[in-house]
Amino acid sequence: MPAPLAVAAPLVVGAPPRHALRGAIRGASPLAVAALAANLANLLVTLVLARHLSTTAYGALAQLLALFFVVSMPGSALLVGVVRKVTPWQQTGEAAMIDQWIARVRRGGVVLVVLTGIAALLLRGVIATALSLPGPGGVAEMLTAGAAWCLLCVDRGLLQSTHRYAGLAANLLLEGLVRGALAVGLVLAGLGADGVCLAILLGVLVGLGHGRTILGSHAGRAAARANPPAANPPAANPPTANPPTANLSAGTAPAMAPNRLAVEVGAALSALVLLGVLQNIDVLAIGAHRSVDAGSYAAVSVACKALVFAAVVLGGFLLPETASRRHRGEHALHQLGATLAMLAVPAIGLLLVALLAPAGGLALAFGPRLTAAAGSLAPLAAAMTCLGATVLFTHYLLAVGARGVLVVLAAATALAVAGVWWVGGASVATARLELALHAVLAAGTGLLVWADARRTATR
Repeated sequence: MPAPLAVAAPLVVGAPPRHALRGAIRGASPLAVAALAANLANLLVTLVLARHLSTTAYGALAQLLALFFVVSMPGSALLVGVVRKVTPWQQTGEAAMIDQWIARVRRGGVVLVVLTGIAALLLRGVIATALSLPGPGGVAEMLTAGAAWCLLCVDRGLLQSTHRYAGLAANLLLEGLVRGALAVGLVLAGLGADGVCLAILLGVLVGLGHGRTILGSHAGRAAARANPPAANPPAANPPTANPPTANLSAGTAPAMAPNRLAVEVGAALSALVLLGVLQNIDVLAIGAHRSVDAGSYAAVSVACKALVFAAVVLGGFLLPETASRRHRGEHALHQLGATLAMLAVPAIGLLLVALLAPAGGLALAFGPRLTAAAGSLAPLAAAMTCLGATVLFTHYLLAVGARGVLVVLAAATALAVAGVWWVGGASVATARLELALHAVLAAGTGLLVWADARRTATR
């Protein structure tokens, strides 16, 4: 049972103890390995796609991927909702409440996916025209995959809330590998960018099936442990002196009220939609301006925004760790430091390539015809490093229920949309604008985290 907040040991916001940092790194390691493996697989897939798709088709694929990420980013809000809803029930032994709530969420999610698929089929032509895509192919698949991804996030939220990071890492790997293998196979079969979109949808569906399997087997084992077979018929149980509700001491937060949960999920949804726009507005704007650098900038974007994907994966460790510690009246700066350190490793490697041999690195990865925007690699790599830090800071703040971050993200998004559109499709100018904006944003959200940790430490 968590210690009451009033008697919690005092915490010092400063350099974390070595053992605490090592423990956080060990806890995040399965997800870090999964992120590394998935990024390597994505790199191999990108090599194949870049050599088998025309420059125009590759630019269109980048826009479709940006569309998917914008639609799917709200799924992370469901992760926040699941973790914050389930954590009190776990600590008070109310597993039945978890099962009932998740069943309702899943039913609603299935309805949402079906409705999204129908709407996407009806509106794909309009959306393709608005984005200046060569045709409507892939739009419906991407929108449906984004909705299905949100449903997948419910199961991943359950894995996170029970700190089952190995199972979550396996789910991430399986979904990524299936998606990559199908994308390569369908492109080689001649389906082009449309085949990649179909592969993403099928990969998400495989991830859904795998997640349900893991959770189902875990629930079965838990039930078997809770109800072992008895050699003799059990006697009637006497009334217990301590019913489950008696465990709600002053140090244990009660289950979140439904209306409060809606507010929390709504705040998370708003924050993560804004992050999705910040991540992809440059690609969408350059494509909409029909820039001659659209295809080559897409290659630069794929390389740099792998850092944001890694940050989102590491957020799968940071979010539940922060939520559970806040439930005990503690901060999670050790866990935040561990995830930032892990994100710094690939970021430093990419920045070195971007500074020393940008054109050579792009030619090696994507082929010589996609190097025209090499000058944007260094500023965009630095910008996405900052955005990756912002993603981790935002996960921390969402886990503790801090909603002030919404104001900062909304202001940055408004500036990004206006600024990137004003630049008019110039790749280097767009990347430099992104760097300036995301450096300030990372500093601002980092200060919000620091202020929250100091308040927690002095309670």
